[in-house]
Amino acid sequence: MISAHYPEVLATLLLFIGLWLISPHLSWKSVPVRLLVVGLFVLLNGRYLYWRLNETLVPLSPTPSGIWVWLFVVFEILATLVLTWHLIVLIKPSDRRGEADAAEKTLRERPSAPGVDILIPTYNEPPEILRRTIEAARNVDYPDFEVHVLDDGNREWLRELCAEAGVRWVVRPDRRGFKAGNLNHALGATRRPLLCVVDADFALERRFLWRTVGLLEYPKIGIVQTPQVFLNPDAIQHNLLGERAWPEAQCMFTDVMQASRDTWDNAFCYGTGFVIKRQCLDLIGGFPESSITEDLLTTYVLLSHDYKTRFLNEPLSSGLATQEIGSFVSQRTRWLIGSLQCAVVEEGVFRGRDLSVVDRLFFLDPVLFHLGTISKLLVLIAPALYWWFGLSPLHSDFGHLLVVFAPRMLLGFYGFYWLSNRKTLPLVSELDRIVGIYSLVGGIFRFLANPFRQQFKTTTKSLDLKKTRIHWPLMSPHLALSAVTLGGVLYRALDLEKGSLFMLPNAGLMLSLTVYVLWLLFFACLACVQRPVPGGMLNSFDSTRRGSIRSTIASLLRRSFQWS
Repeated sequence: MISAHYPEVLATLLLFIGLWLISPHLSWKSVPVRLLVVGLFVLLNGRYLYWRLNETLVPLSPTPSGIWVWLFVVFEILATLVLTWHLIVLIKPSDRRGEADAAEKTLRERPSAPGVDILIPTYNEPPEILRRTIEAARNVDYPDFEVHVLDDGNREWLRELCAEAGVRWVVRPDRRGFKAGNLNHALGATRRPLLCVVDADFALERRFLWRTVGLLEYPKIGIVQTPQVFLNPDAIQHNLLGERAWPEAQCMFTDVMQASRDTWDNAFCYGTGFVIKRQCLDLIGGFPESSITEDLLTTYVLLSHDYKTRFLNEPLSSGLATQEIGSFVSQRTRWLIGSLQCAVVEEGVFRGRDLSVVDRLFFLDPVLFHLGTISKLLVLIAPALYWWFGLSPLHSDFGHLLVVFAPRMLLGFYGFYWLSNRKTLPLVSELDRIVGIYSLVGGIFRFLANPFRQQFKTTTKSLDLKKTRIHWPLMSPHLALSAVTLGGVLYRALDLEKGSLFMLPNAGLMLSLTVYVLWLLFFACLACVQRPVPGGMLNSFDSTRRGSIRSTIASLLRRSFQWS
Protein backbone atom coordinates (compact mmCIF):
# COMPACT_ATOMS: atom_id res chain seq x y z
CA MET A 1 0.00 0.00 0.00
CA ILE A 2 1.20 3.50 -0.84
CA SER A 3 0.02 4.81 2.54
CA ALA A 4 2.50 2.57 4.31
CA HIS A 5 5.34 4.51 2.69
CA TYR A 6 4.16 8.01 3.62
CA PRO A 7 6.79 8.51 6.39
CA GLU A 8 9.65 7.65 4.04
CA VAL A 9 8.20 9.77 1.24
CA LEU A 10 7.85 12.73 3.60
CA ALA A 11 11.41 12.28 4.88
CA THR A 12 12.73 12.19 1.32
CA LEU A 13 10.83 15.31 0.35
CA LEU A 14 12.16 17.16 3.39
CA LEU A 15 15.71 16.05 2.54
CA PHE A 16 15.36 17.24 -1.03
CA ILE A 17 13.82 20.58 -0.02
CA GLY A 18 16.55 21.07 2.57
CA LEU A 19 19.30 20.45 0.02
CA TRP A 20 17.59 22.78 -2.43
CA LEU A 21 17.42 25.58 0.14
CA ILE A 22 20.94 25.33 1.54
CA SER A 23 22.87 24.51 -1.65
CA PRO A 24 22.96 28.14 -2.92
CA HIS A 25 24.78 29.08 0.30
CA LEU A 26 27.43 26.38 -0.04
CA SER A 27 30.60 26.65 -2.12
CA TRP A 28 30.49 24.08 -4.91
CA LYS A 29 34.32 24.01 -4.74
CA SER A 30 34.46 22.98 -1.06
CA VAL A 31 35.88 19.45 -0.96
CA PRO A 32 34.27 18.48 2.40
CA VAL A 33 30.87 19.61 1.15
CA ARG A 34 31.34 17.80 -2.16
CA LEU A 35 32.41 14.67 -0.28
CA LEU A 36 29.27 14.84 1.86
CA VAL A 37 27.00 15.33 -1.17
CA VAL A 38 28.66 12.55 -3.13
CA GLY A 39 28.46 10.23 -0.12
CA LEU A 40 24.71 10.83 0.08
CA PHE A 41 24.17 10.05 -3.59
CA VAL A 42 26.41 6.99 -3.52
CA LEU A 43 24.36 5.74 -0.56
CA LEU A 44 21.15 6.27 -2.54
CA ASN A 45 22.59 4.44 -5.53
CA GLY A 46 23.61 1.53 -3.30
CA ARG A 47 20.16 1.42 -1.75
CA TYR A 48 18.59 1.48 -5.21
CA LEU A 49 20.71 -1.40 -6.50
CA TYR A 50 19.93 -3.46 -3.39
CA TRP A 51 16.22 -2.86 -3.96
CA ARG A 52 16.44 -3.71 -7.67
CA LEU A 53 18.32 -6.95 -7.13
CA ASN A 54 16.28 -8.17 -4.18
CA GLU A 55 12.71 -6.99 -4.78
CA THR A 56 12.06 -6.27 -8.46
CA LEU A 57 13.34 -9.26 -10.43
CA VAL A 58 11.76 -12.46 -11.70
CA PRO A 59 13.68 -15.74 -12.00
CA LEU A 60 15.97 -15.88 -15.00
CA SER A 61 14.29 -18.03 -17.65
CA PRO A 62 14.22 -18.38 -21.45
CA THR A 63 10.86 -16.60 -21.59
CA PRO A 64 10.30 -13.12 -23.07
CA SER A 65 9.59 -11.74 -19.59
CA GLY A 66 12.65 -13.33 -17.99
CA ILE A 67 15.01 -12.27 -20.79
CA TRP A 68 13.66 -8.70 -20.85
CA VAL A 69 13.85 -8.18 -17.08
CA TRP A 70 17.42 -9.44 -16.81
CA LEU A 71 18.66 -7.69 -19.96
CA PHE A 72 17.26 -4.44 -18.60
CA VAL A 73 18.75 -4.84 -15.13
CA VAL A 74 22.23 -5.76 -16.44
CA PHE A 75 22.49 -2.52 -18.44
CA GLU A 76 20.88 -0.57 -15.62
CA ILE A 77 23.51 -1.85 -13.17
CA LEU A 78 26.21 -0.86 -15.66
CA ALA A 79 24.76 2.66 -15.95
CA THR A 80 24.42 2.99 -12.16
CA LEU A 81 28.01 1.89 -11.56
CA VAL A 82 29.28 4.40 -14.14
CA LEU A 83 27.15 7.11 -12.48
CA THR A 84 28.56 6.22 -9.06
CA TRP A 85 32.10 6.24 -10.43
CA HIS A 86 31.56 9.71 -11.91
CA LEU A 87 30.25 10.99 -8.61
CA ILE A 88 33.35 9.75 -6.78
CA VAL A 89 35.66 11.27 -9.39
CA LEU A 90 33.89 14.63 -9.04
CA ILE A 91 34.80 15.01 -5.35
CA LYS A 92 37.90 17.12 -5.98
CA PRO A 93 38.44 19.05 -9.25
CA SER A 94 41.99 20.31 -9.76
CA ASP A 95 43.06 23.93 -10.22
CA ARG A 96 46.49 24.25 -11.85
CA ARG A 97 46.40 28.01 -12.43
CA GLY A 98 48.82 28.67 -9.55
CA GLU A 99 51.26 26.12 -11.01
CA ALA A 100 50.87 27.75 -14.43
CA ASP A 101 51.63 31.18 -12.93
CA ALA A 102 54.85 29.91 -11.36
CA ALA A 103 55.85 27.97 -14.50
CA GLU A 104 55.20 30.98 -16.74
CA LYS A 105 57.28 33.24 -14.47
CA THR A 106 60.19 30.78 -14.59
CA LEU A 107 59.89 30.41 -18.36
CA ARG A 108 59.89 34.16 -18.97
CA GLU A 109 63.02 34.56 -16.83
CA ARG A 110 64.98 32.08 -18.93
CA PRO A 111 67.28 33.46 -21.67
CA SER A 112 65.44 31.37 -24.27
CA ALA A 113 62.19 29.44 -24.48
CA PRO A 114 61.78 25.99 -26.07
CA GLY A 115 60.59 26.21 -29.66
CA VAL A 116 57.04 25.19 -30.58
CA ASP A 117 55.61 23.99 -33.90
CA ILE A 118 51.91 24.87 -34.07
CA LEU A 119 50.06 22.26 -36.16
CA ILE A 120 46.64 22.97 -37.67
CA PRO A 121 45.23 19.77 -39.24
CA THR A 122 42.51 20.54 -41.80
CA TYR A 123 40.50 18.70 -44.41
CA ASN A 124 37.35 20.44 -45.65
CA GLU A 125 36.89 23.64 -43.62
CA PRO A 126 35.98 26.83 -45.53
CA PRO A 127 38.22 29.91 -45.86
CA GLU A 128 36.43 32.07 -43.28
CA ILE A 129 36.92 29.52 -40.51
CA LEU A 130 40.53 28.70 -41.38
CA ARG A 131 41.48 32.36 -41.74
CA ARG A 132 40.39 33.00 -38.15
CA THR A 133 42.39 30.00 -36.89
CA ILE A 134 45.54 30.85 -38.85
CA GLU A 135 45.53 34.51 -37.85
CA ALA A 136 45.11 33.65 -34.17
CA ALA A 137 47.97 31.10 -34.31
CA ARG A 138 50.23 33.52 -36.17
CA ASN A 139 49.62 36.23 -33.55
CA VAL A 140 50.47 34.11 -30.51
CA ASP A 141 52.78 35.91 -28.08
CA TYR A 142 55.85 33.68 -27.84
CA PRO A 143 59.51 34.07 -28.89
CA ASP A 144 60.06 30.87 -30.92
CA PHE A 145 57.25 29.20 -32.87
CA GLU A 146 56.14 28.40 -36.41
CA VAL A 147 52.65 27.73 -37.74
CA HIS A 148 52.08 24.73 -40.05
CA VAL A 149 48.74 24.21 -41.81
CA LEU A 150 48.36 20.48 -42.52
CA ASP A 151 46.11 20.38 -45.57
CA ASP A 152 44.62 16.94 -46.18
CA GLY A 153 42.44 18.43 -48.92
CA ASN A 154 45.32 19.70 -51.10
CA ARG A 155 43.47 22.94 -51.82
CA GLU A 156 45.08 25.61 -53.98
CA TRP A 157 43.20 28.45 -52.29
CA LEU A 158 44.56 27.31 -48.92
CA ARG A 159 48.13 27.33 -50.27
CA GLU A 160 47.58 30.94 -51.33
CA LEU A 161 46.03 31.81 -47.96
CA CYS A 162 49.02 30.34 -46.11
CA ALA A 163 51.45 32.26 -48.32
CA GLU A 164 49.52 35.45 -47.67
CA ALA A 165 49.53 34.84 -43.90
CA GLY A 166 53.20 33.86 -43.82
CA VAL A 167 52.62 30.36 -42.45
CA ARG A 168 53.74 27.00 -43.79
CA TRP A 169 51.44 24.88 -45.98
CA VAL A 170 52.01 21.11 -45.63
CA VAL A 171 50.36 18.44 -47.81
CA ARG A 172 50.83 14.68 -48.05
CA PRO A 173 50.20 12.19 -50.86
CA ASP A 174 47.29 10.32 -49.19
CA ARG A 175 44.91 10.46 -46.21
CA ARG A 176 46.07 7.25 -44.56
CA GLY A 177 45.50 7.33 -40.81
CA PHE A 178 43.13 10.32 -41.12
CA LYS A 179 43.87 13.05 -38.56
CA ALA A 180 46.50 11.00 -36.71
CA GLY A 181 48.21 10.21 -40.01
CA ASN A 182 48.15 13.88 -40.97
CA LEU A 183 49.82 14.82 -37.69
CA ASN A 184 52.38 12.04 -38.01
CA HIS A 185 53.31 13.20 -41.49
CA ALA A 186 53.96 16.64 -40.03
CA LEU A 187 56.34 15.20 -37.41
CA GLY A 188 58.84 14.49 -40.16
CA ALA A 189 58.44 17.96 -41.64
CA THR A 190 58.98 19.92 -38.40
CA ARG A 191 61.87 20.18 -35.96
CA ARG A 192 61.04 22.05 -32.73
CA PRO A 193 61.01 20.15 -29.39
CA LEU A 194 57.38 20.97 -28.59
CA LEU A 195 54.20 20.64 -30.64
CA CYS A 196 50.94 22.50 -30.24
CA VAL A 197 47.89 21.02 -31.97
CA VAL A 198 44.85 23.17 -32.67
CA ASP A 199 41.83 22.11 -34.71
CA ALA A 200 40.97 24.08 -37.82
CA ASP A 201 37.98 25.76 -36.17
CA PHE A 202 39.74 26.80 -32.94
CA ALA A 203 41.54 30.09 -32.30
CA LEU A 204 44.37 30.29 -29.75
CA GLU A 205 44.56 33.11 -27.23
CA ARG A 206 47.75 35.20 -27.51
CA ARG A 207 49.04 33.94 -24.16
CA PHE A 208 48.35 30.25 -24.91
CA LEU A 209 51.98 29.11 -25.15
CA TRP A 210 53.25 31.11 -22.19
CA ARG A 211 50.54 29.53 -20.01
CA THR A 212 51.07 25.93 -21.15
CA VAL A 213 54.70 25.40 -22.17
CA GLY A 214 56.07 26.06 -18.68
CA LEU A 215 54.09 23.13 -17.26
CA LEU A 216 55.96 20.79 -19.61
CA GLU A 217 59.18 21.56 -17.71
CA TYR A 218 58.10 18.90 -15.22
CA PRO A 219 59.95 15.78 -16.45
CA LYS A 220 56.99 13.37 -16.37
CA ILE A 221 54.38 15.68 -17.90
CA GLY A 222 54.01 14.73 -21.57
CA ILE A 223 50.89 16.72 -22.54
CA VAL A 224 49.26 19.89 -21.26
CA GLN A 225 45.59 20.00 -22.26
CA THR A 226 43.33 23.07 -22.03
CA PRO A 227 39.51 23.11 -22.07
CA GLN A 228 37.41 23.37 -25.21
CA VAL A 229 35.43 26.60 -25.13
CA PHE A 230 32.85 27.13 -27.85
CA LEU A 231 31.82 30.53 -29.12
CA ASN A 232 28.40 29.42 -30.29
CA PRO A 233 25.61 27.13 -29.06
CA ASP A 234 25.56 23.51 -30.18
CA ALA A 235 22.79 22.00 -32.29
CA ILE A 236 20.53 20.98 -29.40
CA GLN A 237 20.87 24.34 -27.65
CA HIS A 238 20.22 26.17 -30.90
CA ASN A 239 17.24 24.11 -32.00
CA LEU A 240 15.58 24.17 -28.57
CA LEU A 241 16.16 27.91 -27.94
CA GLY A 242 18.48 27.07 -25.06
CA GLU A 243 21.44 29.35 -25.83
CA ARG A 244 20.86 31.38 -22.66
CA ALA A 245 19.35 28.60 -20.54
CA TRP A 246 21.89 25.76 -20.37
CA PRO A 247 25.52 25.16 -21.48
CA GLU A 248 26.50 23.28 -24.62
CA ALA A 249 26.78 19.52 -24.29
CA GLN A 250 30.54 19.29 -23.68
CA CYS A 251 30.76 22.07 -21.09
CA MET A 252 30.34 19.73 -18.11
CA PHE A 253 33.10 17.43 -19.33
CA THR A 254 35.59 20.12 -20.33
CA ASP A 255 35.10 22.37 -17.29
CA VAL A 256 34.44 19.90 -14.47
CA MET A 257 35.04 16.25 -15.33
CA GLN A 258 38.45 16.84 -16.91
CA ALA A 259 39.60 18.83 -13.88
CA SER A 260 38.33 16.05 -11.61
CA ARG A 261 40.11 13.37 -13.63
CA ASP A 262 43.25 15.51 -13.48
CA THR A 263 43.27 15.19 -9.68
CA TRP A 264 43.81 11.47 -10.27
CA ASP A 265 46.44 12.12 -13.00
CA ASN A 266 43.99 10.81 -15.59
CA ALA A 267 42.83 13.80 -17.58
CA PHE A 268 43.09 12.99 -21.26
CA CYS A 269 43.92 14.79 -24.46
CA TYR A 270 40.96 15.58 -26.69
CA GLY A 271 42.49 16.61 -29.95
CA THR A 272 42.82 20.38 -29.81
CA GLY A 273 44.27 23.09 -27.59
CA PHE A 274 47.16 21.04 -26.24
CA VAL A 275 50.97 21.00 -26.28
CA ILE A 276 53.03 17.83 -26.31
CA LYS A 277 56.72 16.96 -26.11
CA ARG A 278 58.21 15.69 -29.36
CA GLN A 279 60.37 13.25 -27.40
CA CYS A 280 57.17 11.59 -26.12
CA LEU A 281 55.87 11.08 -29.64
CA ASP A 282 59.27 9.75 -30.73
CA LEU A 283 59.12 7.29 -27.83
CA ILE A 284 55.75 5.84 -28.86
CA GLY A 285 56.19 6.10 -32.63
CA GLY A 286 53.90 9.08 -33.21
CA PHE A 287 50.20 9.56 -32.67
CA PRO A 288 48.47 6.13 -32.60
CA GLU A 289 46.51 5.43 -35.78
CA SER A 290 44.71 2.30 -34.53
CA SER A 291 41.73 4.31 -33.21
CA ILE A 292 39.78 7.18 -34.76
CA THR A 293 40.00 8.87 -31.33
CA GLU A 294 43.76 9.18 -31.45
CA ASP A 295 43.71 11.82 -28.71
CA LEU A 296 42.33 9.54 -25.98
CA LEU A 297 44.63 6.70 -27.02
CA THR A 298 47.69 8.95 -27.09
CA THR A 299 47.12 9.86 -23.45
CA TYR A 300 47.16 6.26 -22.29
CA VAL A 301 49.99 5.08 -24.50
CA LEU A 302 52.06 7.85 -22.93
CA LEU A 303 50.75 6.96 -19.48
CA SER A 304 52.02 3.42 -19.96
CA HIS A 305 55.47 5.03 -20.37
CA ASP A 306 54.92 7.06 -17.17
CA TYR A 307 54.18 10.37 -18.95
CA LYS A 308 51.08 12.13 -17.63
CA THR A 309 48.59 14.50 -19.22
CA ARG A 310 48.15 17.66 -17.18
CA PHE A 311 44.90 19.64 -17.46
CA LEU A 312 45.03 23.42 -17.11
CA ASN A 313 41.43 24.52 -16.54
CA GLU A 314 41.82 27.93 -18.12
CA PRO A 315 40.07 29.12 -21.33
CA LEU A 316 42.98 29.64 -23.73
CA SER A 317 41.31 28.88 -27.06
CA SER A 318 37.84 29.10 -28.54
CA GLY A 319 36.17 27.03 -31.23
CA LEU A 320 32.92 26.37 -33.03
CA ALA A 321 30.32 23.82 -31.94
CA THR A 322 28.34 22.30 -34.78
CA GLN A 323 24.83 23.72 -35.01
CA GLU A 324 23.58 21.29 -37.66
CA ILE A 325 21.85 18.40 -35.92
CA GLY A 326 22.95 15.72 -38.39
CA SER A 327 26.62 16.66 -38.01
CA PHE A 328 26.16 16.84 -34.24
CA VAL A 329 24.97 13.22 -34.13
CA SER A 330 27.65 12.07 -36.59
CA GLN A 331 30.33 13.62 -34.38
CA ARG A 332 29.02 11.83 -31.27
CA THR A 333 28.87 8.54 -33.16
CA ARG A 334 32.52 8.93 -34.17
CA TRP A 335 33.50 9.56 -30.56
CA LEU A 336 31.57 6.47 -29.48
CA ILE A 337 33.21 4.18 -32.03
CA GLY A 338 36.68 5.56 -31.31
CA SER A 339 36.27 5.07 -27.56
CA LEU A 340 35.13 1.48 -28.08
CA GLN A 341 38.15 0.84 -30.30
CA CYS A 342 40.33 1.78 -27.35
CA ALA A 343 39.00 -1.31 -25.57
CA VAL A 344 40.40 -3.73 -28.15
CA VAL A 345 43.54 -2.17 -29.64
CA GLU A 346 46.91 -3.46 -28.52
CA GLU A 347 47.68 -0.29 -26.55
CA GLY A 348 44.17 -0.13 -25.07
CA VAL A 349 42.56 -0.52 -21.70
CA PHE A 350 42.73 -4.34 -21.57
CA ARG A 351 45.87 -5.11 -23.59
CA GLY A 352 48.00 -2.07 -22.82
CA ARG A 353 51.08 -2.70 -20.68
CA ASP A 354 52.35 -0.94 -17.56
CA LEU A 355 49.03 0.72 -16.65
CA SER A 356 47.89 0.68 -13.03
CA VAL A 357 44.47 -0.57 -11.98
CA VAL A 358 43.33 3.02 -11.41
CA ASP A 359 44.60 4.05 -14.86
CA ARG A 360 42.70 1.17 -16.46
CA LEU A 361 39.50 2.14 -14.65
CA PHE A 362 39.77 5.69 -15.96
CA PHE A 363 40.62 4.38 -19.44
CA LEU A 364 37.59 2.08 -19.25
CA ASP A 365 35.30 4.92 -18.20
CA PRO A 366 34.56 6.36 -21.70
CA VAL A 367 34.11 2.82 -23.03
CA LEU A 368 31.47 1.97 -20.42
CA PHE A 369 29.86 5.39 -20.76
CA HIS A 370 29.25 4.83 -24.47
CA LEU A 371 28.07 1.24 -23.94
CA GLY A 372 25.51 2.78 -21.55
CA THR A 373 23.79 4.14 -24.64
CA ILE A 374 22.10 0.75 -24.91
CA SER A 375 20.59 1.32 -21.46
CA LYS A 376 19.06 4.59 -22.74
CA LEU A 377 17.51 2.76 -25.68
CA LEU A 378 16.04 0.08 -23.40
CA VAL A 379 14.43 2.80 -21.28
CA LEU A 380 12.90 4.39 -24.39
CA ILE A 381 11.29 1.17 -25.64
CA ALA A 382 10.24 -0.14 -22.21
CA PRO A 383 6.80 1.59 -22.09
CA ALA A 384 5.84 0.34 -25.56
CA LEU A 385 6.77 -3.25 -24.63
CA TYR A 386 4.74 -2.99 -21.44
CA TRP A 387 1.54 -1.59 -22.94
CA TRP A 388 1.49 -3.88 -25.96
CA PHE A 389 2.91 -7.11 -24.56
CA GLY A 390 2.74 -6.78 -20.78
CA LEU A 391 6.54 -6.95 -20.43
CA SER A 392 7.68 -4.89 -17.46
CA PRO A 393 11.41 -4.24 -16.90
CA LEU A 394 10.89 -4.44 -13.13
CA HIS A 395 8.18 -5.61 -10.76
CA SER A 396 7.25 -3.35 -7.86
CA ASP A 397 4.38 -1.35 -6.41
CA PHE A 398 3.93 2.41 -6.83
CA GLY A 399 4.90 3.05 -3.22
CA HIS A 400 8.41 1.76 -3.75
CA LEU A 401 8.64 3.94 -6.82
CA LEU A 402 8.11 6.95 -4.58
CA VAL A 403 10.44 5.76 -1.83
CA VAL A 404 13.39 4.31 -3.76
CA PHE A 405 13.27 5.18 -7.45
CA ALA A 406 12.06 8.80 -7.38
CA PRO A 407 14.47 10.07 -4.64
CA ARG A 408 17.45 8.55 -6.39
CA MET A 409 16.41 10.14 -9.68
CA LEU A 410 15.60 13.59 -8.25
CA LEU A 411 18.61 13.83 -6.00
CA GLY A 412 20.87 12.44 -8.72
CA PHE A 413 19.72 15.11 -11.16
CA TYR A 414 20.11 17.90 -8.65
CA GLY A 415 23.40 16.52 -7.37
CA PHE A 416 25.02 16.68 -10.78
CA TYR A 417 23.51 20.13 -11.30
CA TRP A 418 25.18 21.40 -8.12
CA LEU A 419 28.46 19.46 -8.34
CA SER A 420 28.96 20.69 -11.92
CA ASN A 421 28.35 24.33 -10.93
CA ARG A 422 25.11 24.35 -12.95
CA LYS A 423 26.67 22.91 -16.10
CA THR A 424 24.52 19.76 -16.13
CA LEU A 425 20.78 20.42 -16.31
CA PRO A 426 18.17 17.83 -15.23
CA LEU A 427 16.60 15.98 -18.17
CA VAL A 428 17.95 18.36 -20.83
CA SER A 429 21.42 16.82 -20.54
CA GLU A 430 19.87 13.48 -21.49
CA LEU A 431 18.94 14.81 -24.93
CA ASP A 432 22.57 14.80 -26.03
CA ARG A 433 22.33 11.02 -26.46
CA ILE A 434 18.58 10.62 -26.95
CA VAL A 435 18.43 12.65 -30.18
CA GLY A 436 20.93 10.38 -31.94
CA ILE A 437 20.21 7.22 -29.98
CA TYR A 438 19.60 5.03 -33.04
CA SER A 439 22.75 6.23 -34.79
CA LEU A 440 24.76 5.68 -31.60
CA VAL A 441 23.44 2.17 -31.02
CA GLY A 442 24.02 1.46 -34.71
CA GLY A 443 27.61 2.59 -34.17
CA ILE A 444 27.99 0.06 -31.36
CA PHE A 445 26.82 -2.76 -33.61
CA ARG A 446 29.00 -1.60 -36.51
CA PHE A 447 31.94 -1.66 -34.12
CA LEU A 448 31.06 -5.17 -32.91
CA ALA A 449 30.78 -6.36 -36.52
CA ASN A 450 34.20 -4.96 -37.45
CA PRO A 451 36.06 -2.91 -34.83
CA PHE A 452 38.67 -1.49 -37.19
CA ARG A 453 36.80 -0.90 -40.41
CA GLN A 454 35.59 2.53 -39.39
CA GLN A 455 35.97 5.83 -41.20
CA PHE A 456 37.02 9.17 -39.69
CA LYS A 457 34.35 11.64 -40.75
CA THR A 458 35.12 15.28 -40.16
CA THR A 459 32.42 17.41 -38.57
CA THR A 460 30.78 19.90 -40.93
CA LYS A 461 30.83 23.39 -39.43
CA SER A 462 30.48 25.56 -42.50
CA LEU A 463 26.77 25.36 -43.20
CA ASP A 464 24.89 28.61 -43.68
CA LEU A 465 21.40 27.35 -42.90
CA LYS A 466 19.01 29.92 -44.28
CA LYS A 467 15.67 28.29 -43.55
CA THR A 468 14.02 25.86 -41.19
CA ARG A 469 14.15 22.22 -42.21
CA ILE A 470 13.29 18.91 -40.58
CA HIS A 471 15.97 16.24 -40.28
CA TRP A 472 13.64 13.34 -41.04
CA PRO A 473 16.18 10.49 -40.73
CA LEU A 474 16.68 11.47 -37.08
CA MET A 475 13.11 12.48 -36.27
CA SER A 476 11.17 9.61 -37.90
CA PRO A 477 12.19 6.87 -35.42
CA HIS A 478 11.30 9.15 -32.49
CA LEU A 479 7.89 9.89 -34.00
CA ALA A 480 7.30 6.20 -34.67
CA LEU A 481 8.21 5.16 -31.12
CA SER A 482 6.01 7.92 -29.68
CA ALA A 483 3.08 6.72 -31.77
CA VAL A 484 3.64 3.09 -30.80
CA THR A 485 3.88 4.01 -27.11
CA LEU A 486 0.73 6.17 -27.13
CA GLY A 487 -1.06 3.52 -29.18
CA GLY A 488 -0.14 0.94 -26.57
CA VAL A 489 -1.56 3.06 -23.75
CA LEU A 490 -4.81 3.51 -25.71
CA TYR A 491 -4.97 -0.19 -26.60
CA ARG A 492 -4.50 -1.24 -22.98
CA ALA A 493 -7.06 1.31 -21.72
CA LEU A 494 -9.71 0.14 -24.21
CA ASP A 495 -8.91 -3.50 -23.52
CA LEU A 496 -9.79 -3.20 -19.83
CA GLU A 497 -13.34 -4.33 -19.08
CA LYS A 498 -13.41 -2.82 -15.61
CA GLY A 499 -11.21 -0.56 -13.53
CA SER A 500 -8.42 1.72 -14.66
CA LEU A 501 -4.89 1.42 -15.92
CA PHE A 502 -3.67 1.73 -12.34
CA MET A 503 -5.17 -1.70 -11.60
CA LEU A 504 -2.63 -3.38 -13.88
CA PRO A 505 0.51 -4.89 -12.28
CA ASN A 506 3.37 -2.33 -12.18
CA ALA A 507 1.09 0.25 -13.82
CA GLY A 508 2.07 3.14 -11.54
CA LEU A 509 5.73 2.73 -12.37
CA MET A 510 5.11 2.28 -16.08
CA LEU A 511 2.77 5.27 -16.35
CA SER A 512 5.46 7.40 -14.75
CA LEU A 513 8.10 5.99 -17.09
CA THR A 514 5.78 6.56 -20.05
CA VAL A 515 5.43 10.25 -19.23
CA TYR A 516 9.20 10.57 -18.86
CA VAL A 517 9.93 8.78 -22.16
CA LEU A 518 7.32 10.76 -24.10
CA TRP A 519 8.83 13.95 -22.70
CA LEU A 520 12.26 12.92 -24.00
CA LEU A 521 10.90 11.86 -27.38
CA PHE A 522 8.92 15.09 -27.80
CA PHE A 523 11.95 17.32 -27.28
CA ALA A 524 14.17 14.98 -29.30
CA CYS A 525 11.76 15.55 -32.19
CA LEU A 526 11.91 19.32 -31.67
CA ALA A 527 15.71 19.15 -31.66
CA CYS A 528 15.51 17.55 -35.10
CA VAL A 529 13.79 20.66 -36.47
CA GLN A 530 16.84 22.53 -37.72
CA ARG A 531 16.52 26.25 -37.11
CA PRO A 532 18.28 28.70 -39.45
CA VAL A 533 21.82 29.86 -38.78
CA PRO A 534 21.93 33.15 -40.72
CA GLY A 535 25.41 34.11 -41.81
CA GLY A 536 26.98 30.87 -40.59
CA MET A 537 28.29 29.78 -37.22
CA LEU A 538 30.89 32.52 -36.88
CA ASN A 539 28.02 34.99 -36.60
CA SER A 540 26.17 33.10 -33.86
CA PHE A 541 26.01 34.78 -30.49
CA ASP A 542 27.74 33.38 -27.41
CA SER A 543 26.02 30.73 -25.32
CA THR A 544 26.00 30.46 -21.53
CA ARG A 545 28.56 28.49 -19.49
CA ARG A 546 26.24 28.02 -16.48
CA GLY A 547 22.65 26.89 -16.65
CA SER A 548 19.45 27.78 -14.86
CA ILE A 549 16.57 25.39 -14.19
CA ARG A 550 14.08 28.26 -14.37
CA SER A 551 15.44 29.55 -17.70
CA THR A 552 15.55 26.01 -19.06
CA ILE A 553 11.88 25.41 -18.28
CA ALA A 554 10.98 28.75 -19.86
CA SER A 555 13.00 27.98 -23.01
CA LEU A 556 11.48 24.53 -23.44
CA LEU A 557 7.96 25.86 -22.96
CA ARG A 558 8.60 28.56 -25.54
CA ARG A 559 10.06 26.02 -27.98
CA SER A 560 7.06 23.73 -27.50
CA PHE A 561 4.86 26.31 -29.22
CA GLN A 562 7.37 27.59 -31.77
CA TRP A 563 8.19 25.24 -34.63
CA SER A 564 10.44 27.50 -36.68
